[in-house]
Amino acid sequence: MEKNDEKVEILNEVTETSEKKEIPDEQVEKSTEETIIETTEEIVEETIDETKIETPEEIVDEPIEETIDESEGEKFEHMLEESLTHIQHLEVGDKVSGEILNITDSYIFITLGGKRDAYAEKADYVEKKGKLPLKIGDTLTGYVVKCSDTETMVAKSLTSVNVNILHEAFEEKIPVSGKVQSLIKGGYIIDISGIKTFCPLSQIDNKLLVEPKKFLNQTFDFVIIDFKDNGRNIVVSRKVILEEEKNKLKEETLKKLEIGSVIRGKVTRLTSFGAFVDLGGVDGLLHISQFSWSRIDSPSEVLNIGDEIESKIIKMKGSKISLSMKALQENPMDIALKDMSEGDIVSCRILRNLPFGSFVEIKSGVEGLIPISELARGRRINNPSEVVTEGELVEAQILRIDPEKRKISLSLKSLQPDPWDNIYEYVAENDIVAGEIENVVSFGAFIKIKDGITGLLPSSKIKIAGVKLDKSNTGEEFKVRVVKIDTDARRISLEPTNMPESASDSKDDWHKYKKQRKKKEVIVEDSPFADL
Repeated sequence: MEKNDEKVEILNEVTETSEKKEIPDEQVEKSTEETIIETTEEIVEETIDETKIETPEEIVDEPIEETIDESEGEKFEHMLEESLTHIQHLEVGDKVSGEILNITDSYIFITLGGKRDAYAEKADYVEKKGKLPLKIGDTLTGYVVKCSDTETMVAKSLTSVNVNILHEAFEEKIPVSGKVQSLIKGGYIIDISGIKTFCPLSQIDNKLLVEPKKFLNQTFDFVIIDFKDNGRNIVVSRKVILEEEKNKLKEETLKKLEIGSVIRGKVTRLTSFGAFVDLGGVDGLLHISQFSWSRIDSPSEVLNIGDEIESKIIKMKGSKISLSMKALQENPMDIALKDMSEGDIVSCRILRNLPFGSFVEIKSGVEGLIPISELARGRRINNPSEVVTEGELVEAQILRIDPEKRKISLSLKSLQPDPWDNIYEYVAENDIVAGEIENVVSFGAFIKIKDGITGLLPSSKIKIAGVKLDKSNTGEEFKVRVVKIDTDARRISLEPTNMPESASDSKDDWHKYKKQRKKKEVIVEDSPFADL
């Protein structure tokens, strides 16, 4: 074993000598052959006389035996030539690939073929999350950043360059490492190993630039996007690299996602209609309606940029993803439907007024509707805002609960006193009262005497009294005499105060009212004449 080791050492010395000195090929071959022959003779001689221990100097001085096997020398010569042939000639900037031999805490060692090995800093290939996506046996690709007789260093991007290498990096789209030196109008000066380049503001990041100064004195990888005037005008971009990384991550993320998945993400942007959440290279939209079962007016009430949240994927179409935090919460309506019953009186808050009624919040996440007809008794209401205002707290009674449709109808009117229960406290027959004209129709005019109490002034009596009334008079005050009060039918007959005494009460106008009603003329729902 010692003799074989000595032989290998000699071969290594020959190899290194031939690499360091520029010797003609014939001379190298001759020198190599002589060395191999001498080495072989020494081995043969020592085999014959094993008891004699000699130093390397003594072995050289010994006469060479002529009984050497020439085929043995040729074999070693062939091995040496083959070894020299596989040594790769490299220069700084060359792109190389090699099999990973070993991975330590700080370095990755690879073989480049022949006798040449190389190493790379592990931190250069570690992903953002601190994970190394490589293992022993994998192929590592990089760029030569240091090359000498004793070591070869590889990096993910070029760090030591000259203008020629930058031009090559521009053509091959090879990333280069640069330091953000200063901020000027429109962009940054990037120092790449002493060579000044320019990076526009729009190319320093793939996100909205809020704090331009935060990039100063930091080192990043850049791609050269423009190379002019023999390197005197070089434009670089970091955004290109970030977008490539994002697209790669996006593809990997999309493979893992599906409808129904619960995933964590970071809030990157807030808008009036929701929030955008980074799920790992791809953004999902969390609509404001999916924040919570409770109604919210602005996403900023619940979330801030940078918050990490958990949400459920409720819809996917390509890279468009809809998220929901509400889907992970128990529906409060299910709980409320178990606790509430028809007839219950509840305190609620007016959320919004619409032409057909008012939506109210009964509990957090539980809404109901007060129809416009249930807002007040005996009043003609054109808009709910005439009775209630948004944000107001009111007491209402639950009229109906529809568990299947998850709808709750409420009423304010049912809690209001019925003025017909004590009508004679307000008005009596033959009283002259000042009322408000609610509406004028072909058969007469409706006069509101009190909230919930409306009488009819027939058109025949309007004509006899010589009064002119039309829709333009709606809302005006008008004095009338109460002719008759029918509590069972809930109707009041009126006449102008200037009616002649000889005029007789006629039922013709009431019959006209019935005919009009049959023709489906719009009548106030809570009119006291609804039962005619």
